[in-house]
Amino acid sequence: MKNKMPSCRDNYFTLKEFLGVKCFEDMKNNVEPERLSKLDDELNVVLPILENDPKIERKQEGLRNKLKSEFYDTLLEIEWAAYFGKKNRPVIIEPDFPDKGPDLKVKVKDRWINFEITSRGLSKEKQELDMYFKGINSRIKKIKTRFSIHIEFKENFSKDDLFPLIKTIKKRITDFEKKRISKPVTTCYFSSGNSKDWYDFDLINEFEDLYTDPKKSELFDLIMHTAKAVILFHPRDNLDYASVSCGGPARIGFGDIDRITSKLHKKQNRQLPKNEPNVVILYNAPMFDTVCALYGKLQLTILKNSKTGEIIDEYLNRDNSGLFQSSTRVSAVLFVGYDEDHEFKRKVFPNPKAKNPLCEEEIKIIEGM
Repeated sequence: MKNKMPSCRDNYFTLKEFLGVKCFEDMKNNVEPERLSKLDDELNVVLPILENDPKIERKQEGLRNKLKSEFYDTLLEIEWAAYFGKKNRPVIIEPDFPDKGPDLKVKVKDRWINFEITSRGLSKEKQELDMYFKGINSRIKKIKTRFSIHIEFKENFSKDDLFPLIKTIKKRITDFEKKRISKPVTTCYFSSGNSKDWYDFDLINEFEDLYTDPKKSELFDLIMHTAKAVILFHPRDNLDYASVSCGGPARIGFGDIDRITSKLHKKQNRQLPKNEPNVVILYNAPMFDTVCALYGKLQLTILKNSKTGEIIDEYLNRDNSGLFQSSTRVSAVLFVGYDEDHEFKRKVFPNPKAKNPLCEEEIKIIEGM
C-alpha cells in the first residue's frame, strides 16, 4: 500500500521557504491554519510579480520583515497584490519596511495609481480580538436563534469581562426568542449584571429625534462613551445556529468617527506622495462613520431669534472635520465592508478637492475589482 504524499497546501511549502522554518513555526502557533493556507496561495501569485522587479532582493526582505512584525496588516497588502495579479493588472509591490510609502502601485486604465491599505485593527491587537471572538463563538455557536450577533468592544473592555459578556448574550438570546422580537436590538454591556437594551436600533440608522428626545440621547451617549461592549442582535429570516462577528477594541481601531479621521490623516501624511493619484483602501469601518470622517460629522444647527429666543429653523448639516474638506492628496477612499443594510460593499468615495481625481471609468474599475 502506497503512502499518501502530503500536498503543498498541507506543508505551506511557499510560506515556509519564504519566511524560514523557525519563523514559520512561531507563526503557526498564533495563526489559524485556514489563514496560513490562504497566505501560502497568495504568495504563489505575489512572489512571481517580485521576480521581475529590479529591486527584488530589497522588496522580498521588506515583505518578509513586515510579515514578521506587522503580520495582520501585511496580510491585506499581500491579499490585494494577489488579487490585482490574478486580474492581470500590472502591480508594483512597495513593502518599504521600515521606511514609509504606499503599499502598492497598480495600473488602472491608462495610469499608475498608489494604493495604501488600512484596516480596522492593528496586528498585535488583532490577536486580542481573535481571542475574544473564539471565546464567545465556542460557547454560543450551538445555540439556535433568529438573530445574527455583532459585538463592538470598547476601550475599557478587558479579559475579566469576557465571561459576563457571554452570559449576557446567552440571556438576551433566550429572552428575545421568548418574546418573538422581530426587529434589531442593541444591548449596552457595562459590567456583570448591568446592561441596557435599545429596541429597534441597529447602530447604523439614526432616529430623527435622536438629539431631541432626552431618553434616546442619553442612551446613545452611554453607547458611545460608557459601555464596555455593544451587542447588536440583528433579525434573520430563519432559525439557525448563532452567527457571531466582532469589532474593536475601540482603542486600536475605528470605534468612532474621530479615530477613522485620525487614521486616514496619518496614512495620507506618512505614506502617500503629494503629486500622484492616491487611493486609501479602508477595511471594516462602519459605513456611517466613514462618511462622517470623509465629509464631516453631522450636527444639528438651530437658528433662534436673538430677541425672543424663538426657534426659527433647525436642520442637520456637516461640520468641517472631514478629510475631504482639507485634503487634496487623497484622490479617493475605497470602502470595503458592510453598509447600512448589512450587505458587503466595495464603494469608492471620490475626493471633490483632489489634485489628481479619479475619472469615472477608473472608479468603476476599482469598485468592480
